[in-house]
Formats: sequence, structure tokens, C-alpha cells
Amino acid sequence: MKKKELTPRQKLLLWGSVATVIAALWLGGGFLNLVHNKLEIRRLTKKQTYLDAQYQELLHTKKLLEQKDPQYMETLARLRYHLVKPGEIEFRFTPHD
Repeated sequence: MKKKELTPRQKLLLWGSVATVIAALWLGGGFLNLVHNKLEIRRLTKKQTYLDAQYQELLHTKKLLEQKDPQYMETLARLRYHLVKPGEIEFRFTPHD
């Protein structure tokens, strides 16, 4: 049987892979720490964006509560405490699964 020859592109990929493995072993844990830190920064950035949006929403709610906005207070009372005006009937529907 004849041995299959590698194409120049396959040789390049093979040598590139070998060089990458050697570089990773030579750099040791430092490279892995660098990758881990990069992923951690990305995760924390996403969390900070979420928390900033939540903070802005809470500031808006605080402003409405401090102003004692009657429309907001009514909405809050109806949704949170299920209060109704005299003569109104509250209907509750259970969602179907």
C-alpha cells in the first residue's frame, strides 16, 4: 500500500497545530489564566450592564413614589394588592399550561 501524501495546506495546518500546542505548553498556566480572566471580564461586563439597567429602573420607580404620582399609585395598588374601586369587580384568570 502506498502512503498518502499530505497537501501543502494540510502540512501547514499540522505544523500550525503543533506550534500552538508547544506554545501553550511553554507558556504554561499563564495562558490559561489569561483566557480565564478574559472570560471573567466578559461575564462581569454583562452583569454590570444588567445591574445598571435595573438601577435606572429603580431610580424611576423611586421618583414616581416620591412624587406620589396618582396614576402610578393606583396601578401599584391594583397590581400588587388587588385593590378595586367601589362597584368594580376583579376578574382573575389562571393561565392554561
